[in-house]
Amino acid sequence: MRGLCLLLLTLWAPLSMADSTFSHPQEVSVEEARAQFTTTRVIVTGVVEGVTEFLPVSSTGHMIISDRLLSVDKDKNKVVRGVVDRKGRPVNLERVADDYIVIIQIGAILAVLVVFFDRLRQLVVGLVRLERPALALTQSIAIAFLPAAVLGYLLKDYIPFSIEIVALALIGGGVVILFAERHLPKHAAQPDEVLHLSWKQSLTIGLCQCVALIPGTSRSLATILGGRWAGLSAAAATEFSFLVGLAILSAASLYKLYALGPAVSQVYPLGSAGLGLIIAAVAAFLSVKWMVGFIMRRGMGPFAWYRIALGSAILAWAIAT
Repeated sequence: MRGLCLLLLTLWAPLSMADSTFSHPQEVSVEEARAQFTTTRVIVTGVVEGVTEFLPVSSTGHMIISDRLLSVDKDKNKVVRGVVDRKGRPVNLERVADDYIVIIQIGAILAVLVVFFDRLRQLVVGLVRLERPALALTQSIAIAFLPAAVLGYLLKDYIPFSIEIVALALIGGGVVILFAERHLPKHAAQPDEVLHLSWKQSLTIGLCQCVALIPGTSRSLATILGGRWAGLSAAAATEFSFLVGLAILSAASLYKLYALGPAVSQVYPLGSAGLGLIIAAVAAFLSVKWMVGFIMRRGMGPFAWYRIALGSAILAWAIAT
């Protein structure tokens, strides 16, 4: 979920910020903004991002939870004194916190590049040579991405982020997994299955991915189940989920770095950003390597029970507090 939401929402969030005004903005110094990037926060954020980004458990939901537990100040009415983005707009603490996650996602991107190096090398070489399988896979990724991109733009101002919504989405996603494990047919894996997706299969996955706009749902969950619904094996659906996620995360991270402009070096301590990126890379590498084999052996049932347990605990905590 995290990758998709942060690509779709962050692509247009800065644009909507330009139309909003702060009635009485409170200024904080650069030092105060930087002071939030403690060693504990950097380690926790890097691990949570790396581990959950490609698992069907919602990285967005986990990041909202971890930021709340770490008491990260995300007040959008607090702007960092003297810091503006590439277009000259003030940068607030909400954007500082959210963009930091997108930046350290570069670590998750590197992990997928390593794990799927052979597949990606074949894809790049094939595109250069205009080979049909490579062109077909690129087309499939684009088709799978398009529906959520359009819907995300249309709903960009109406997608709420809250602990309660995350909790309900975690529980709902867990129930959907249990239903899918029981009722979706299990297809046998075929050689190079992702190279032969039809446009209908790609579109089905893309439409399913739209559900991941709800915080706590999980982009990985939506694309994996969408792939299985479209007739892919569990292995092929998981691989395609990684490839679509790679495209989304890369676009989101590059856009954020560009949009922030000079604010990147002003707000984010180099050591903290670098450490978070490395931790996320290692955690994502281990997570991705483990996940494919785990799903092949055990299916997605264990993730369902984890989601239901976590969502229930969060919901009970939110009600109690």
